[in-house]
Amino acid sequence: MITDEKLNEVARTLWADLYEEDFRGKSRGRFALKRSQLKEALGVERLHASTIRRLQDIALAKGLAIIDLDDLFPCIEVNVLRRYRKPPSEVFARVFSDDTGSSREEEDEVIDFDEDED
Repeated sequence: MITDEKLNEVARTLWADLYEEDFRGKSRGRFALKRSQLKEALGVERLHASTIRRLQDIALAKGLAIIDLDDLFPCIEVNVLRRYRKPPSEVFARVFSDDTGSSREEEDEVIDFDEDED
């Protein structure tokens, strides 16, 4: 099992070093790690979901969000995410209102494909 010390070290390195590194035409900022790169950084052969969650929690506390996309791990500053535009209440309500006239029960109807059709 990977130690919290190692997870703290990797989270600090991702945030303080890699995030600030100049590459791909940017002087600093968001980046994405391949799964193999994250395994290498952590020094593990298998990457368990519990390890990823623990790393995410530690990194989040430092200000770095790590998103698990299975084979890719985008990393972005939490403050950038907090500044994303938020929909006004009326827009949210309009988009999520059920004005189609159909009920949720109809949409969730289960279809049995084993029945014989005439």
